[in-house]
Amino acid sequence: MKKTIAILLSLLMVLSVLSACATTTEEATAEVTPTEAPAAEVTEAAEEVAVPATSGEGGGFTVSPIYFYTNMYCLQDGIENVWYTPFGYYFFTGTTGKTDITACIASEPETIDPGLISSVDGSTYTQHQFENLMKYTTTGEQYQDDPSMLNTEITYGMAESYSSTTNDDGTVTYTFVLRDANWSDGQPVTANDFVYSWKRLVDPATASDYGYILDGIVVNATEIQSGDVDPSELGIVAVDDKTLQVNLVAECPYFIELCAFASLMPLRQDIVEGNDTWTDPANIVVNGPYKITEWVHDSYIKLAKNADYYDAANVTGPDTITYYLSDSETAILSAYQAGEYDFIENFPADMIASLQESGDCYINDYVGTYFLYLSCKNIPDWRVRAAIALSIDRENIVENVTQGGQVPATGLTAAGITDSDGNNFAATVSADMPVMWQWLQANLGDAMGLDLNEYEDRCELAEYLVEQAAADGYDTDATIYYYFNTSATHQAIAEAVQSDVNGVLGLNMELANQDWNVYTSGLAEDTFGLARLGWIADYNDAVTYLEMFVNGNSYNYGEWVNDEYTDLIAQAKSLPAGAERDALLYEAEPILFSGALAD
Repeated sequence: MKKTIAILLSLLMVLSVLSACATTTEEATAEVTPTEAPAAEVTEAAEEVAVPATSGEGGGFTVSPIYFYTNMYCLQDGIENVWYTPFGYYFFTGTTGKTDITACIASEPETIDPGLISSVDGSTYTQHQFENLMKYTTTGEQYQDDPSMLNTEITYGMAESYSSTTNDDGTVTYTFVLRDANWSDGQPVTANDFVYSWKRLVDPATASDYGYILDGIVVNATEIQSGDVDPSELGIVAVDDKTLQVNLVAECPYFIELCAFASLMPLRQDIVEGNDTWTDPANIVVNGPYKITEWVHDSYIKLAKNADYYDAANVTGPDTITYYLSDSETAILSAYQAGEYDFIENFPADMIASLQESGDCYINDYVGTYFLYLSCKNIPDWRVRAAIALSIDRENIVENVTQGGQVPATGLTAAGITDSDGNNFAATVSADMPVMWQWLQANLGDAMGLDLNEYEDRCELAEYLVEQAAADGYDTDATIYYYFNTSATHQAIAEAVQSDVNGVLGLNMELANQDWNVYTSGLAEDTFGLARLGWIADYNDAVTYLEMFVNGNSYNYGEWVNDEYTDLIAQAKSLPAGAERDALLYEAEPILFSGALAD
């Protein structure tokens, strides 16, 4: 809220001019001058602007959302019928215009093993090669502005039909009847292929980043992940070769969406087990419309139509899809402009406007959040983590750095996620103020006469929090390391954040980049202070974001621990869609951005 006149007049009697947003803590202190105001008036002012004392213990701010994504791409003339889902996948299964489509969507993937992938690019390769119980297909309707881009929906995949029954104990049993389908080596796809894949995924020994995805959903998944129950006890059973039963803890509003998710694809135990090279072109066995035929590492991955796919006759896409692997935005754009690539997703931000004018570049909605992790181990005082989050000028980043129609994030859950009533979750949880500033506004901002909707006021609070932390012994001379995966855009964002943090707070920050295929495994070592990541929704539910930060989650790279938050997410996952579940999720997200006051 705005500063009141009474507070402003009182402050003028005690201080000279408040320090500007870009000053360091030392400069702000130097500008304070004594006053001859009567003691009674000073006392009145002090009471009016009294700010609660803070404690560096506990608190949140292990994540600092930067912006909500848009999805930018360039597509050559003559290429038609690309399928798109705002969860990040582009499908060339029905694409026409060339017999060999060439695309570049990322650099070398860490893996293309469905049980181990953790990225949109890895999932894209998987979605073309494998088919789950359910699958994405086109609606035939144009998606937004590009007539070459078609919308998608989820429909039956390996499942020919399914039904569900609520049991007396509250659990829910889904029964899937599988269609007649073969693997690429001619062997039939069976229910046991799903049983093996799902149990492998949740097995702690697999160490899958997505091992948690069935926690609180499928019976015993949580207990298996915690090591208390053997993976063989997961609530999934092959009744016979063509009948699969999955037992859920309770009805899950996004379970059918999960049945199209890349990490839950069926796998052949005889191909995967004990074979570290099973994803090599010579060894891999798939059940989807395409199959990898070449993989020249750090150069390209080539897929060709799978003649053994059950619906091969209706795959109208190209004979081959060649995915080139690169992280150089300049080189990617040059190859596109030379006609070597038909489709690209990464290119220099300063070229977006001209590429739009030429009709090459389109910008789609994208359900995703670009954010920074803040390590609770390496930045142990929440006040410093909050100060860093406050000091970042998000408006500058989206307007002058990324330049792709992104909007400053208001919280972690991305725009586009809806609650059980169809309301935009992000807009609702941040109705009066971005959720990431609400606790700070109520507990500190109001007392200081600040409006945290304003960047200048956020900077003022950021300086105050660092001063508080320093007074309690935090070393403000320590170097903070900011990690990002190699990309010109990620580097430009990192440099903008570095400038803000140093300019506003006087903190030292060093930048370090890593190649994408080793980046996330490096984050798990938690040697960073800040680290960038983008999260594209796996399904339309706030849990896809909020679950990442429960205690012990594989994506909780900042090692934040909060039992209340973890319990709220667990409770929400145990409930069907409805007002009670929504309320728990709306209660949970603000805890991510809360602090702690002194006793």
